[in-house]
Amino acid sequence: MPMTQDEIDEFLADERLAHFATIDERGRPRVRPLWYLWRDGAFWFTTRLGHRHTGSDLERDPQVAISVASDDRPYRAVVVRGRAEVVGKDEDLLFAVSSRYGEAAAKRWLTSAMKEEDRVVFKVVPDTLLAWNYGKGDSTHKQDEGVSMRIAPGR
Repeated sequence: MPMTQDEIDEFLADERLAHFATIDERGRPRVRPLWYLWRDGAFWFTTRLGHRHTGSDLERDPQVAISVASDDRPYRAVVVRGRAEVVGKDEDLLFAVSSRYGEAAAKRWLTSAMKEEDRVVFKVVPDTLLAWNYGKGDSTHKQDEGVSMRIAPGR
C-alpha cells in the first residue's frame, strides 16, 4: 500500500536533508544535500544566486530533481521532479528553512544571510512525486501495477 498524503507530509516534516539535483553548464547532473522546508505542497530552499553552483544552475535551467530518504529501517523515500522558482529574499522563509535544523544556529546564520545581496529563497512544486515505505510492503516492487509508489499528478 503506498504512502498516503498525510504520511508523506509527516515524513517530510522530519529533520532530513534533501538531495537536490540540477544540471550544470556542461549538461551534467550535479547533486548536493540541502536543508529544506516542506510546506503547502512545495519544497522551500535557500541559496545564493551568484556565489553558489545551485544558484547559477537554477538561473540557467530551473528543472530539478529532489530525493529525501530515511536512514533507518523500514526505508522510506520521496522523489520529486519539478521546476525551481526563485521567490526572492524573504526573512521569514529563510528562518523557517534554517530553524528546522536548530533555532539558535539559525538565528546566527540569518543575520549574515540577510546581508548577502544574492541570497534568495526558492520553491519547487512537484510535477511528479514518487513515495514509498518498505514497512508497508513497498519492497515487493509492484510499480508496474501502480501499487508500490504514489505518483502525484502534474500541477
